[in-house]
Amino acid sequence: MARKSLGKGLDALIPGVGNLGARSIQEVDIQVIHSNPFQPRLQMNDEGLEELAESIRIHGVLQPIILRSDGTGYEIVAGERRWRAAQKAGLSTIPAIVEEVNEQKRLEIALIENLQREDLNPLDLAKGIHRLMLNFELTQEDISKRLGKKRPTIANLLRLLDLPQEIQKLIENNNISFGHARALLGVESQDLKIQLSEKIIRENLSVRDIEKIIRNMKAKGPTLSVNRQEKKEVTNEYQESEVSFVEENLMRYLATKVKIVKKRITIEYYGDEDLHRIYNLITGKEEPF
Repeated sequence: MARKSLGKGLDALIPGVGNLGARSIQEVDIQVIHSNPFQPRLQMNDEGLEELAESIRIHGVLQPIILRSDGTGYEIVAGERRWRAAQKAGLSTIPAIVEEVNEQKRLEIALIENLQREDLNPLDLAKGIHRLMLNFELTQEDISKRLGKKRPTIANLLRLLDLPQEIQKLIENNNISFGHARALLGVESQDLKIQLSEKIIRENLSVRDIEKIIRNMKAKGPTLSVNRQEKKEVTNEYQESEVSFVEENLMRYLATKVKIVKKRITIEYYGDEDLHRIYNLITGKEEPF
């Protein structure tokens, strides 16, 4: 089946790039080429890069990269993986097309090229989209049209940037998927998000598993029930350490036993006089009746 193309491909951003026969292809010294500062792919898979390098050793670079002259050499517009792999393969030159491209087009092209490979880390994609919006005052709708993605998808990608750094690191390292991360976005507590992300890895939960856990959590309140095989109460939205801290301070202040359980605070008193004393401490009033 033919792969569906993106709403706005490289040919739309650089007219004629899809027709290589019509372009001026030249061999450019690899040493005078440098990375695109707008490159959205912050991490590249070493194993995949080595496989591409081996292919280049055997077959050469089959598709030229796209460059722009910056006065001191050439900056990559599209094709950074091919350039890096060509270096690993020991090539001294690489086939390239030199184009004049402005900053906005550079970032758009880098995003679209990586999207067409379909393996760009979702967090890298989110950062690239955010940079495109910030630098060029584009809306989510603008980005949606340029990248050929639905606007809700763009919105969900950008929301990844609101996740705790611990979870963002898991996404960067491909420990959890975009689907997992999207499910975690439905959890209000940042601490609970982190707990759930750790659970995903520890128990090898699927996206469907974690979605079900979160649905159960919302239906039953702060107590979270787990596992793919057997549901057990394992996590409470209110961290035990935080609850203990509040309990201890209330007991110290009120000089009586205090218990906090499931959004309920129980304060014990021992007779009317003790009740009046506690009332006075809480309200600041002298007489309760």
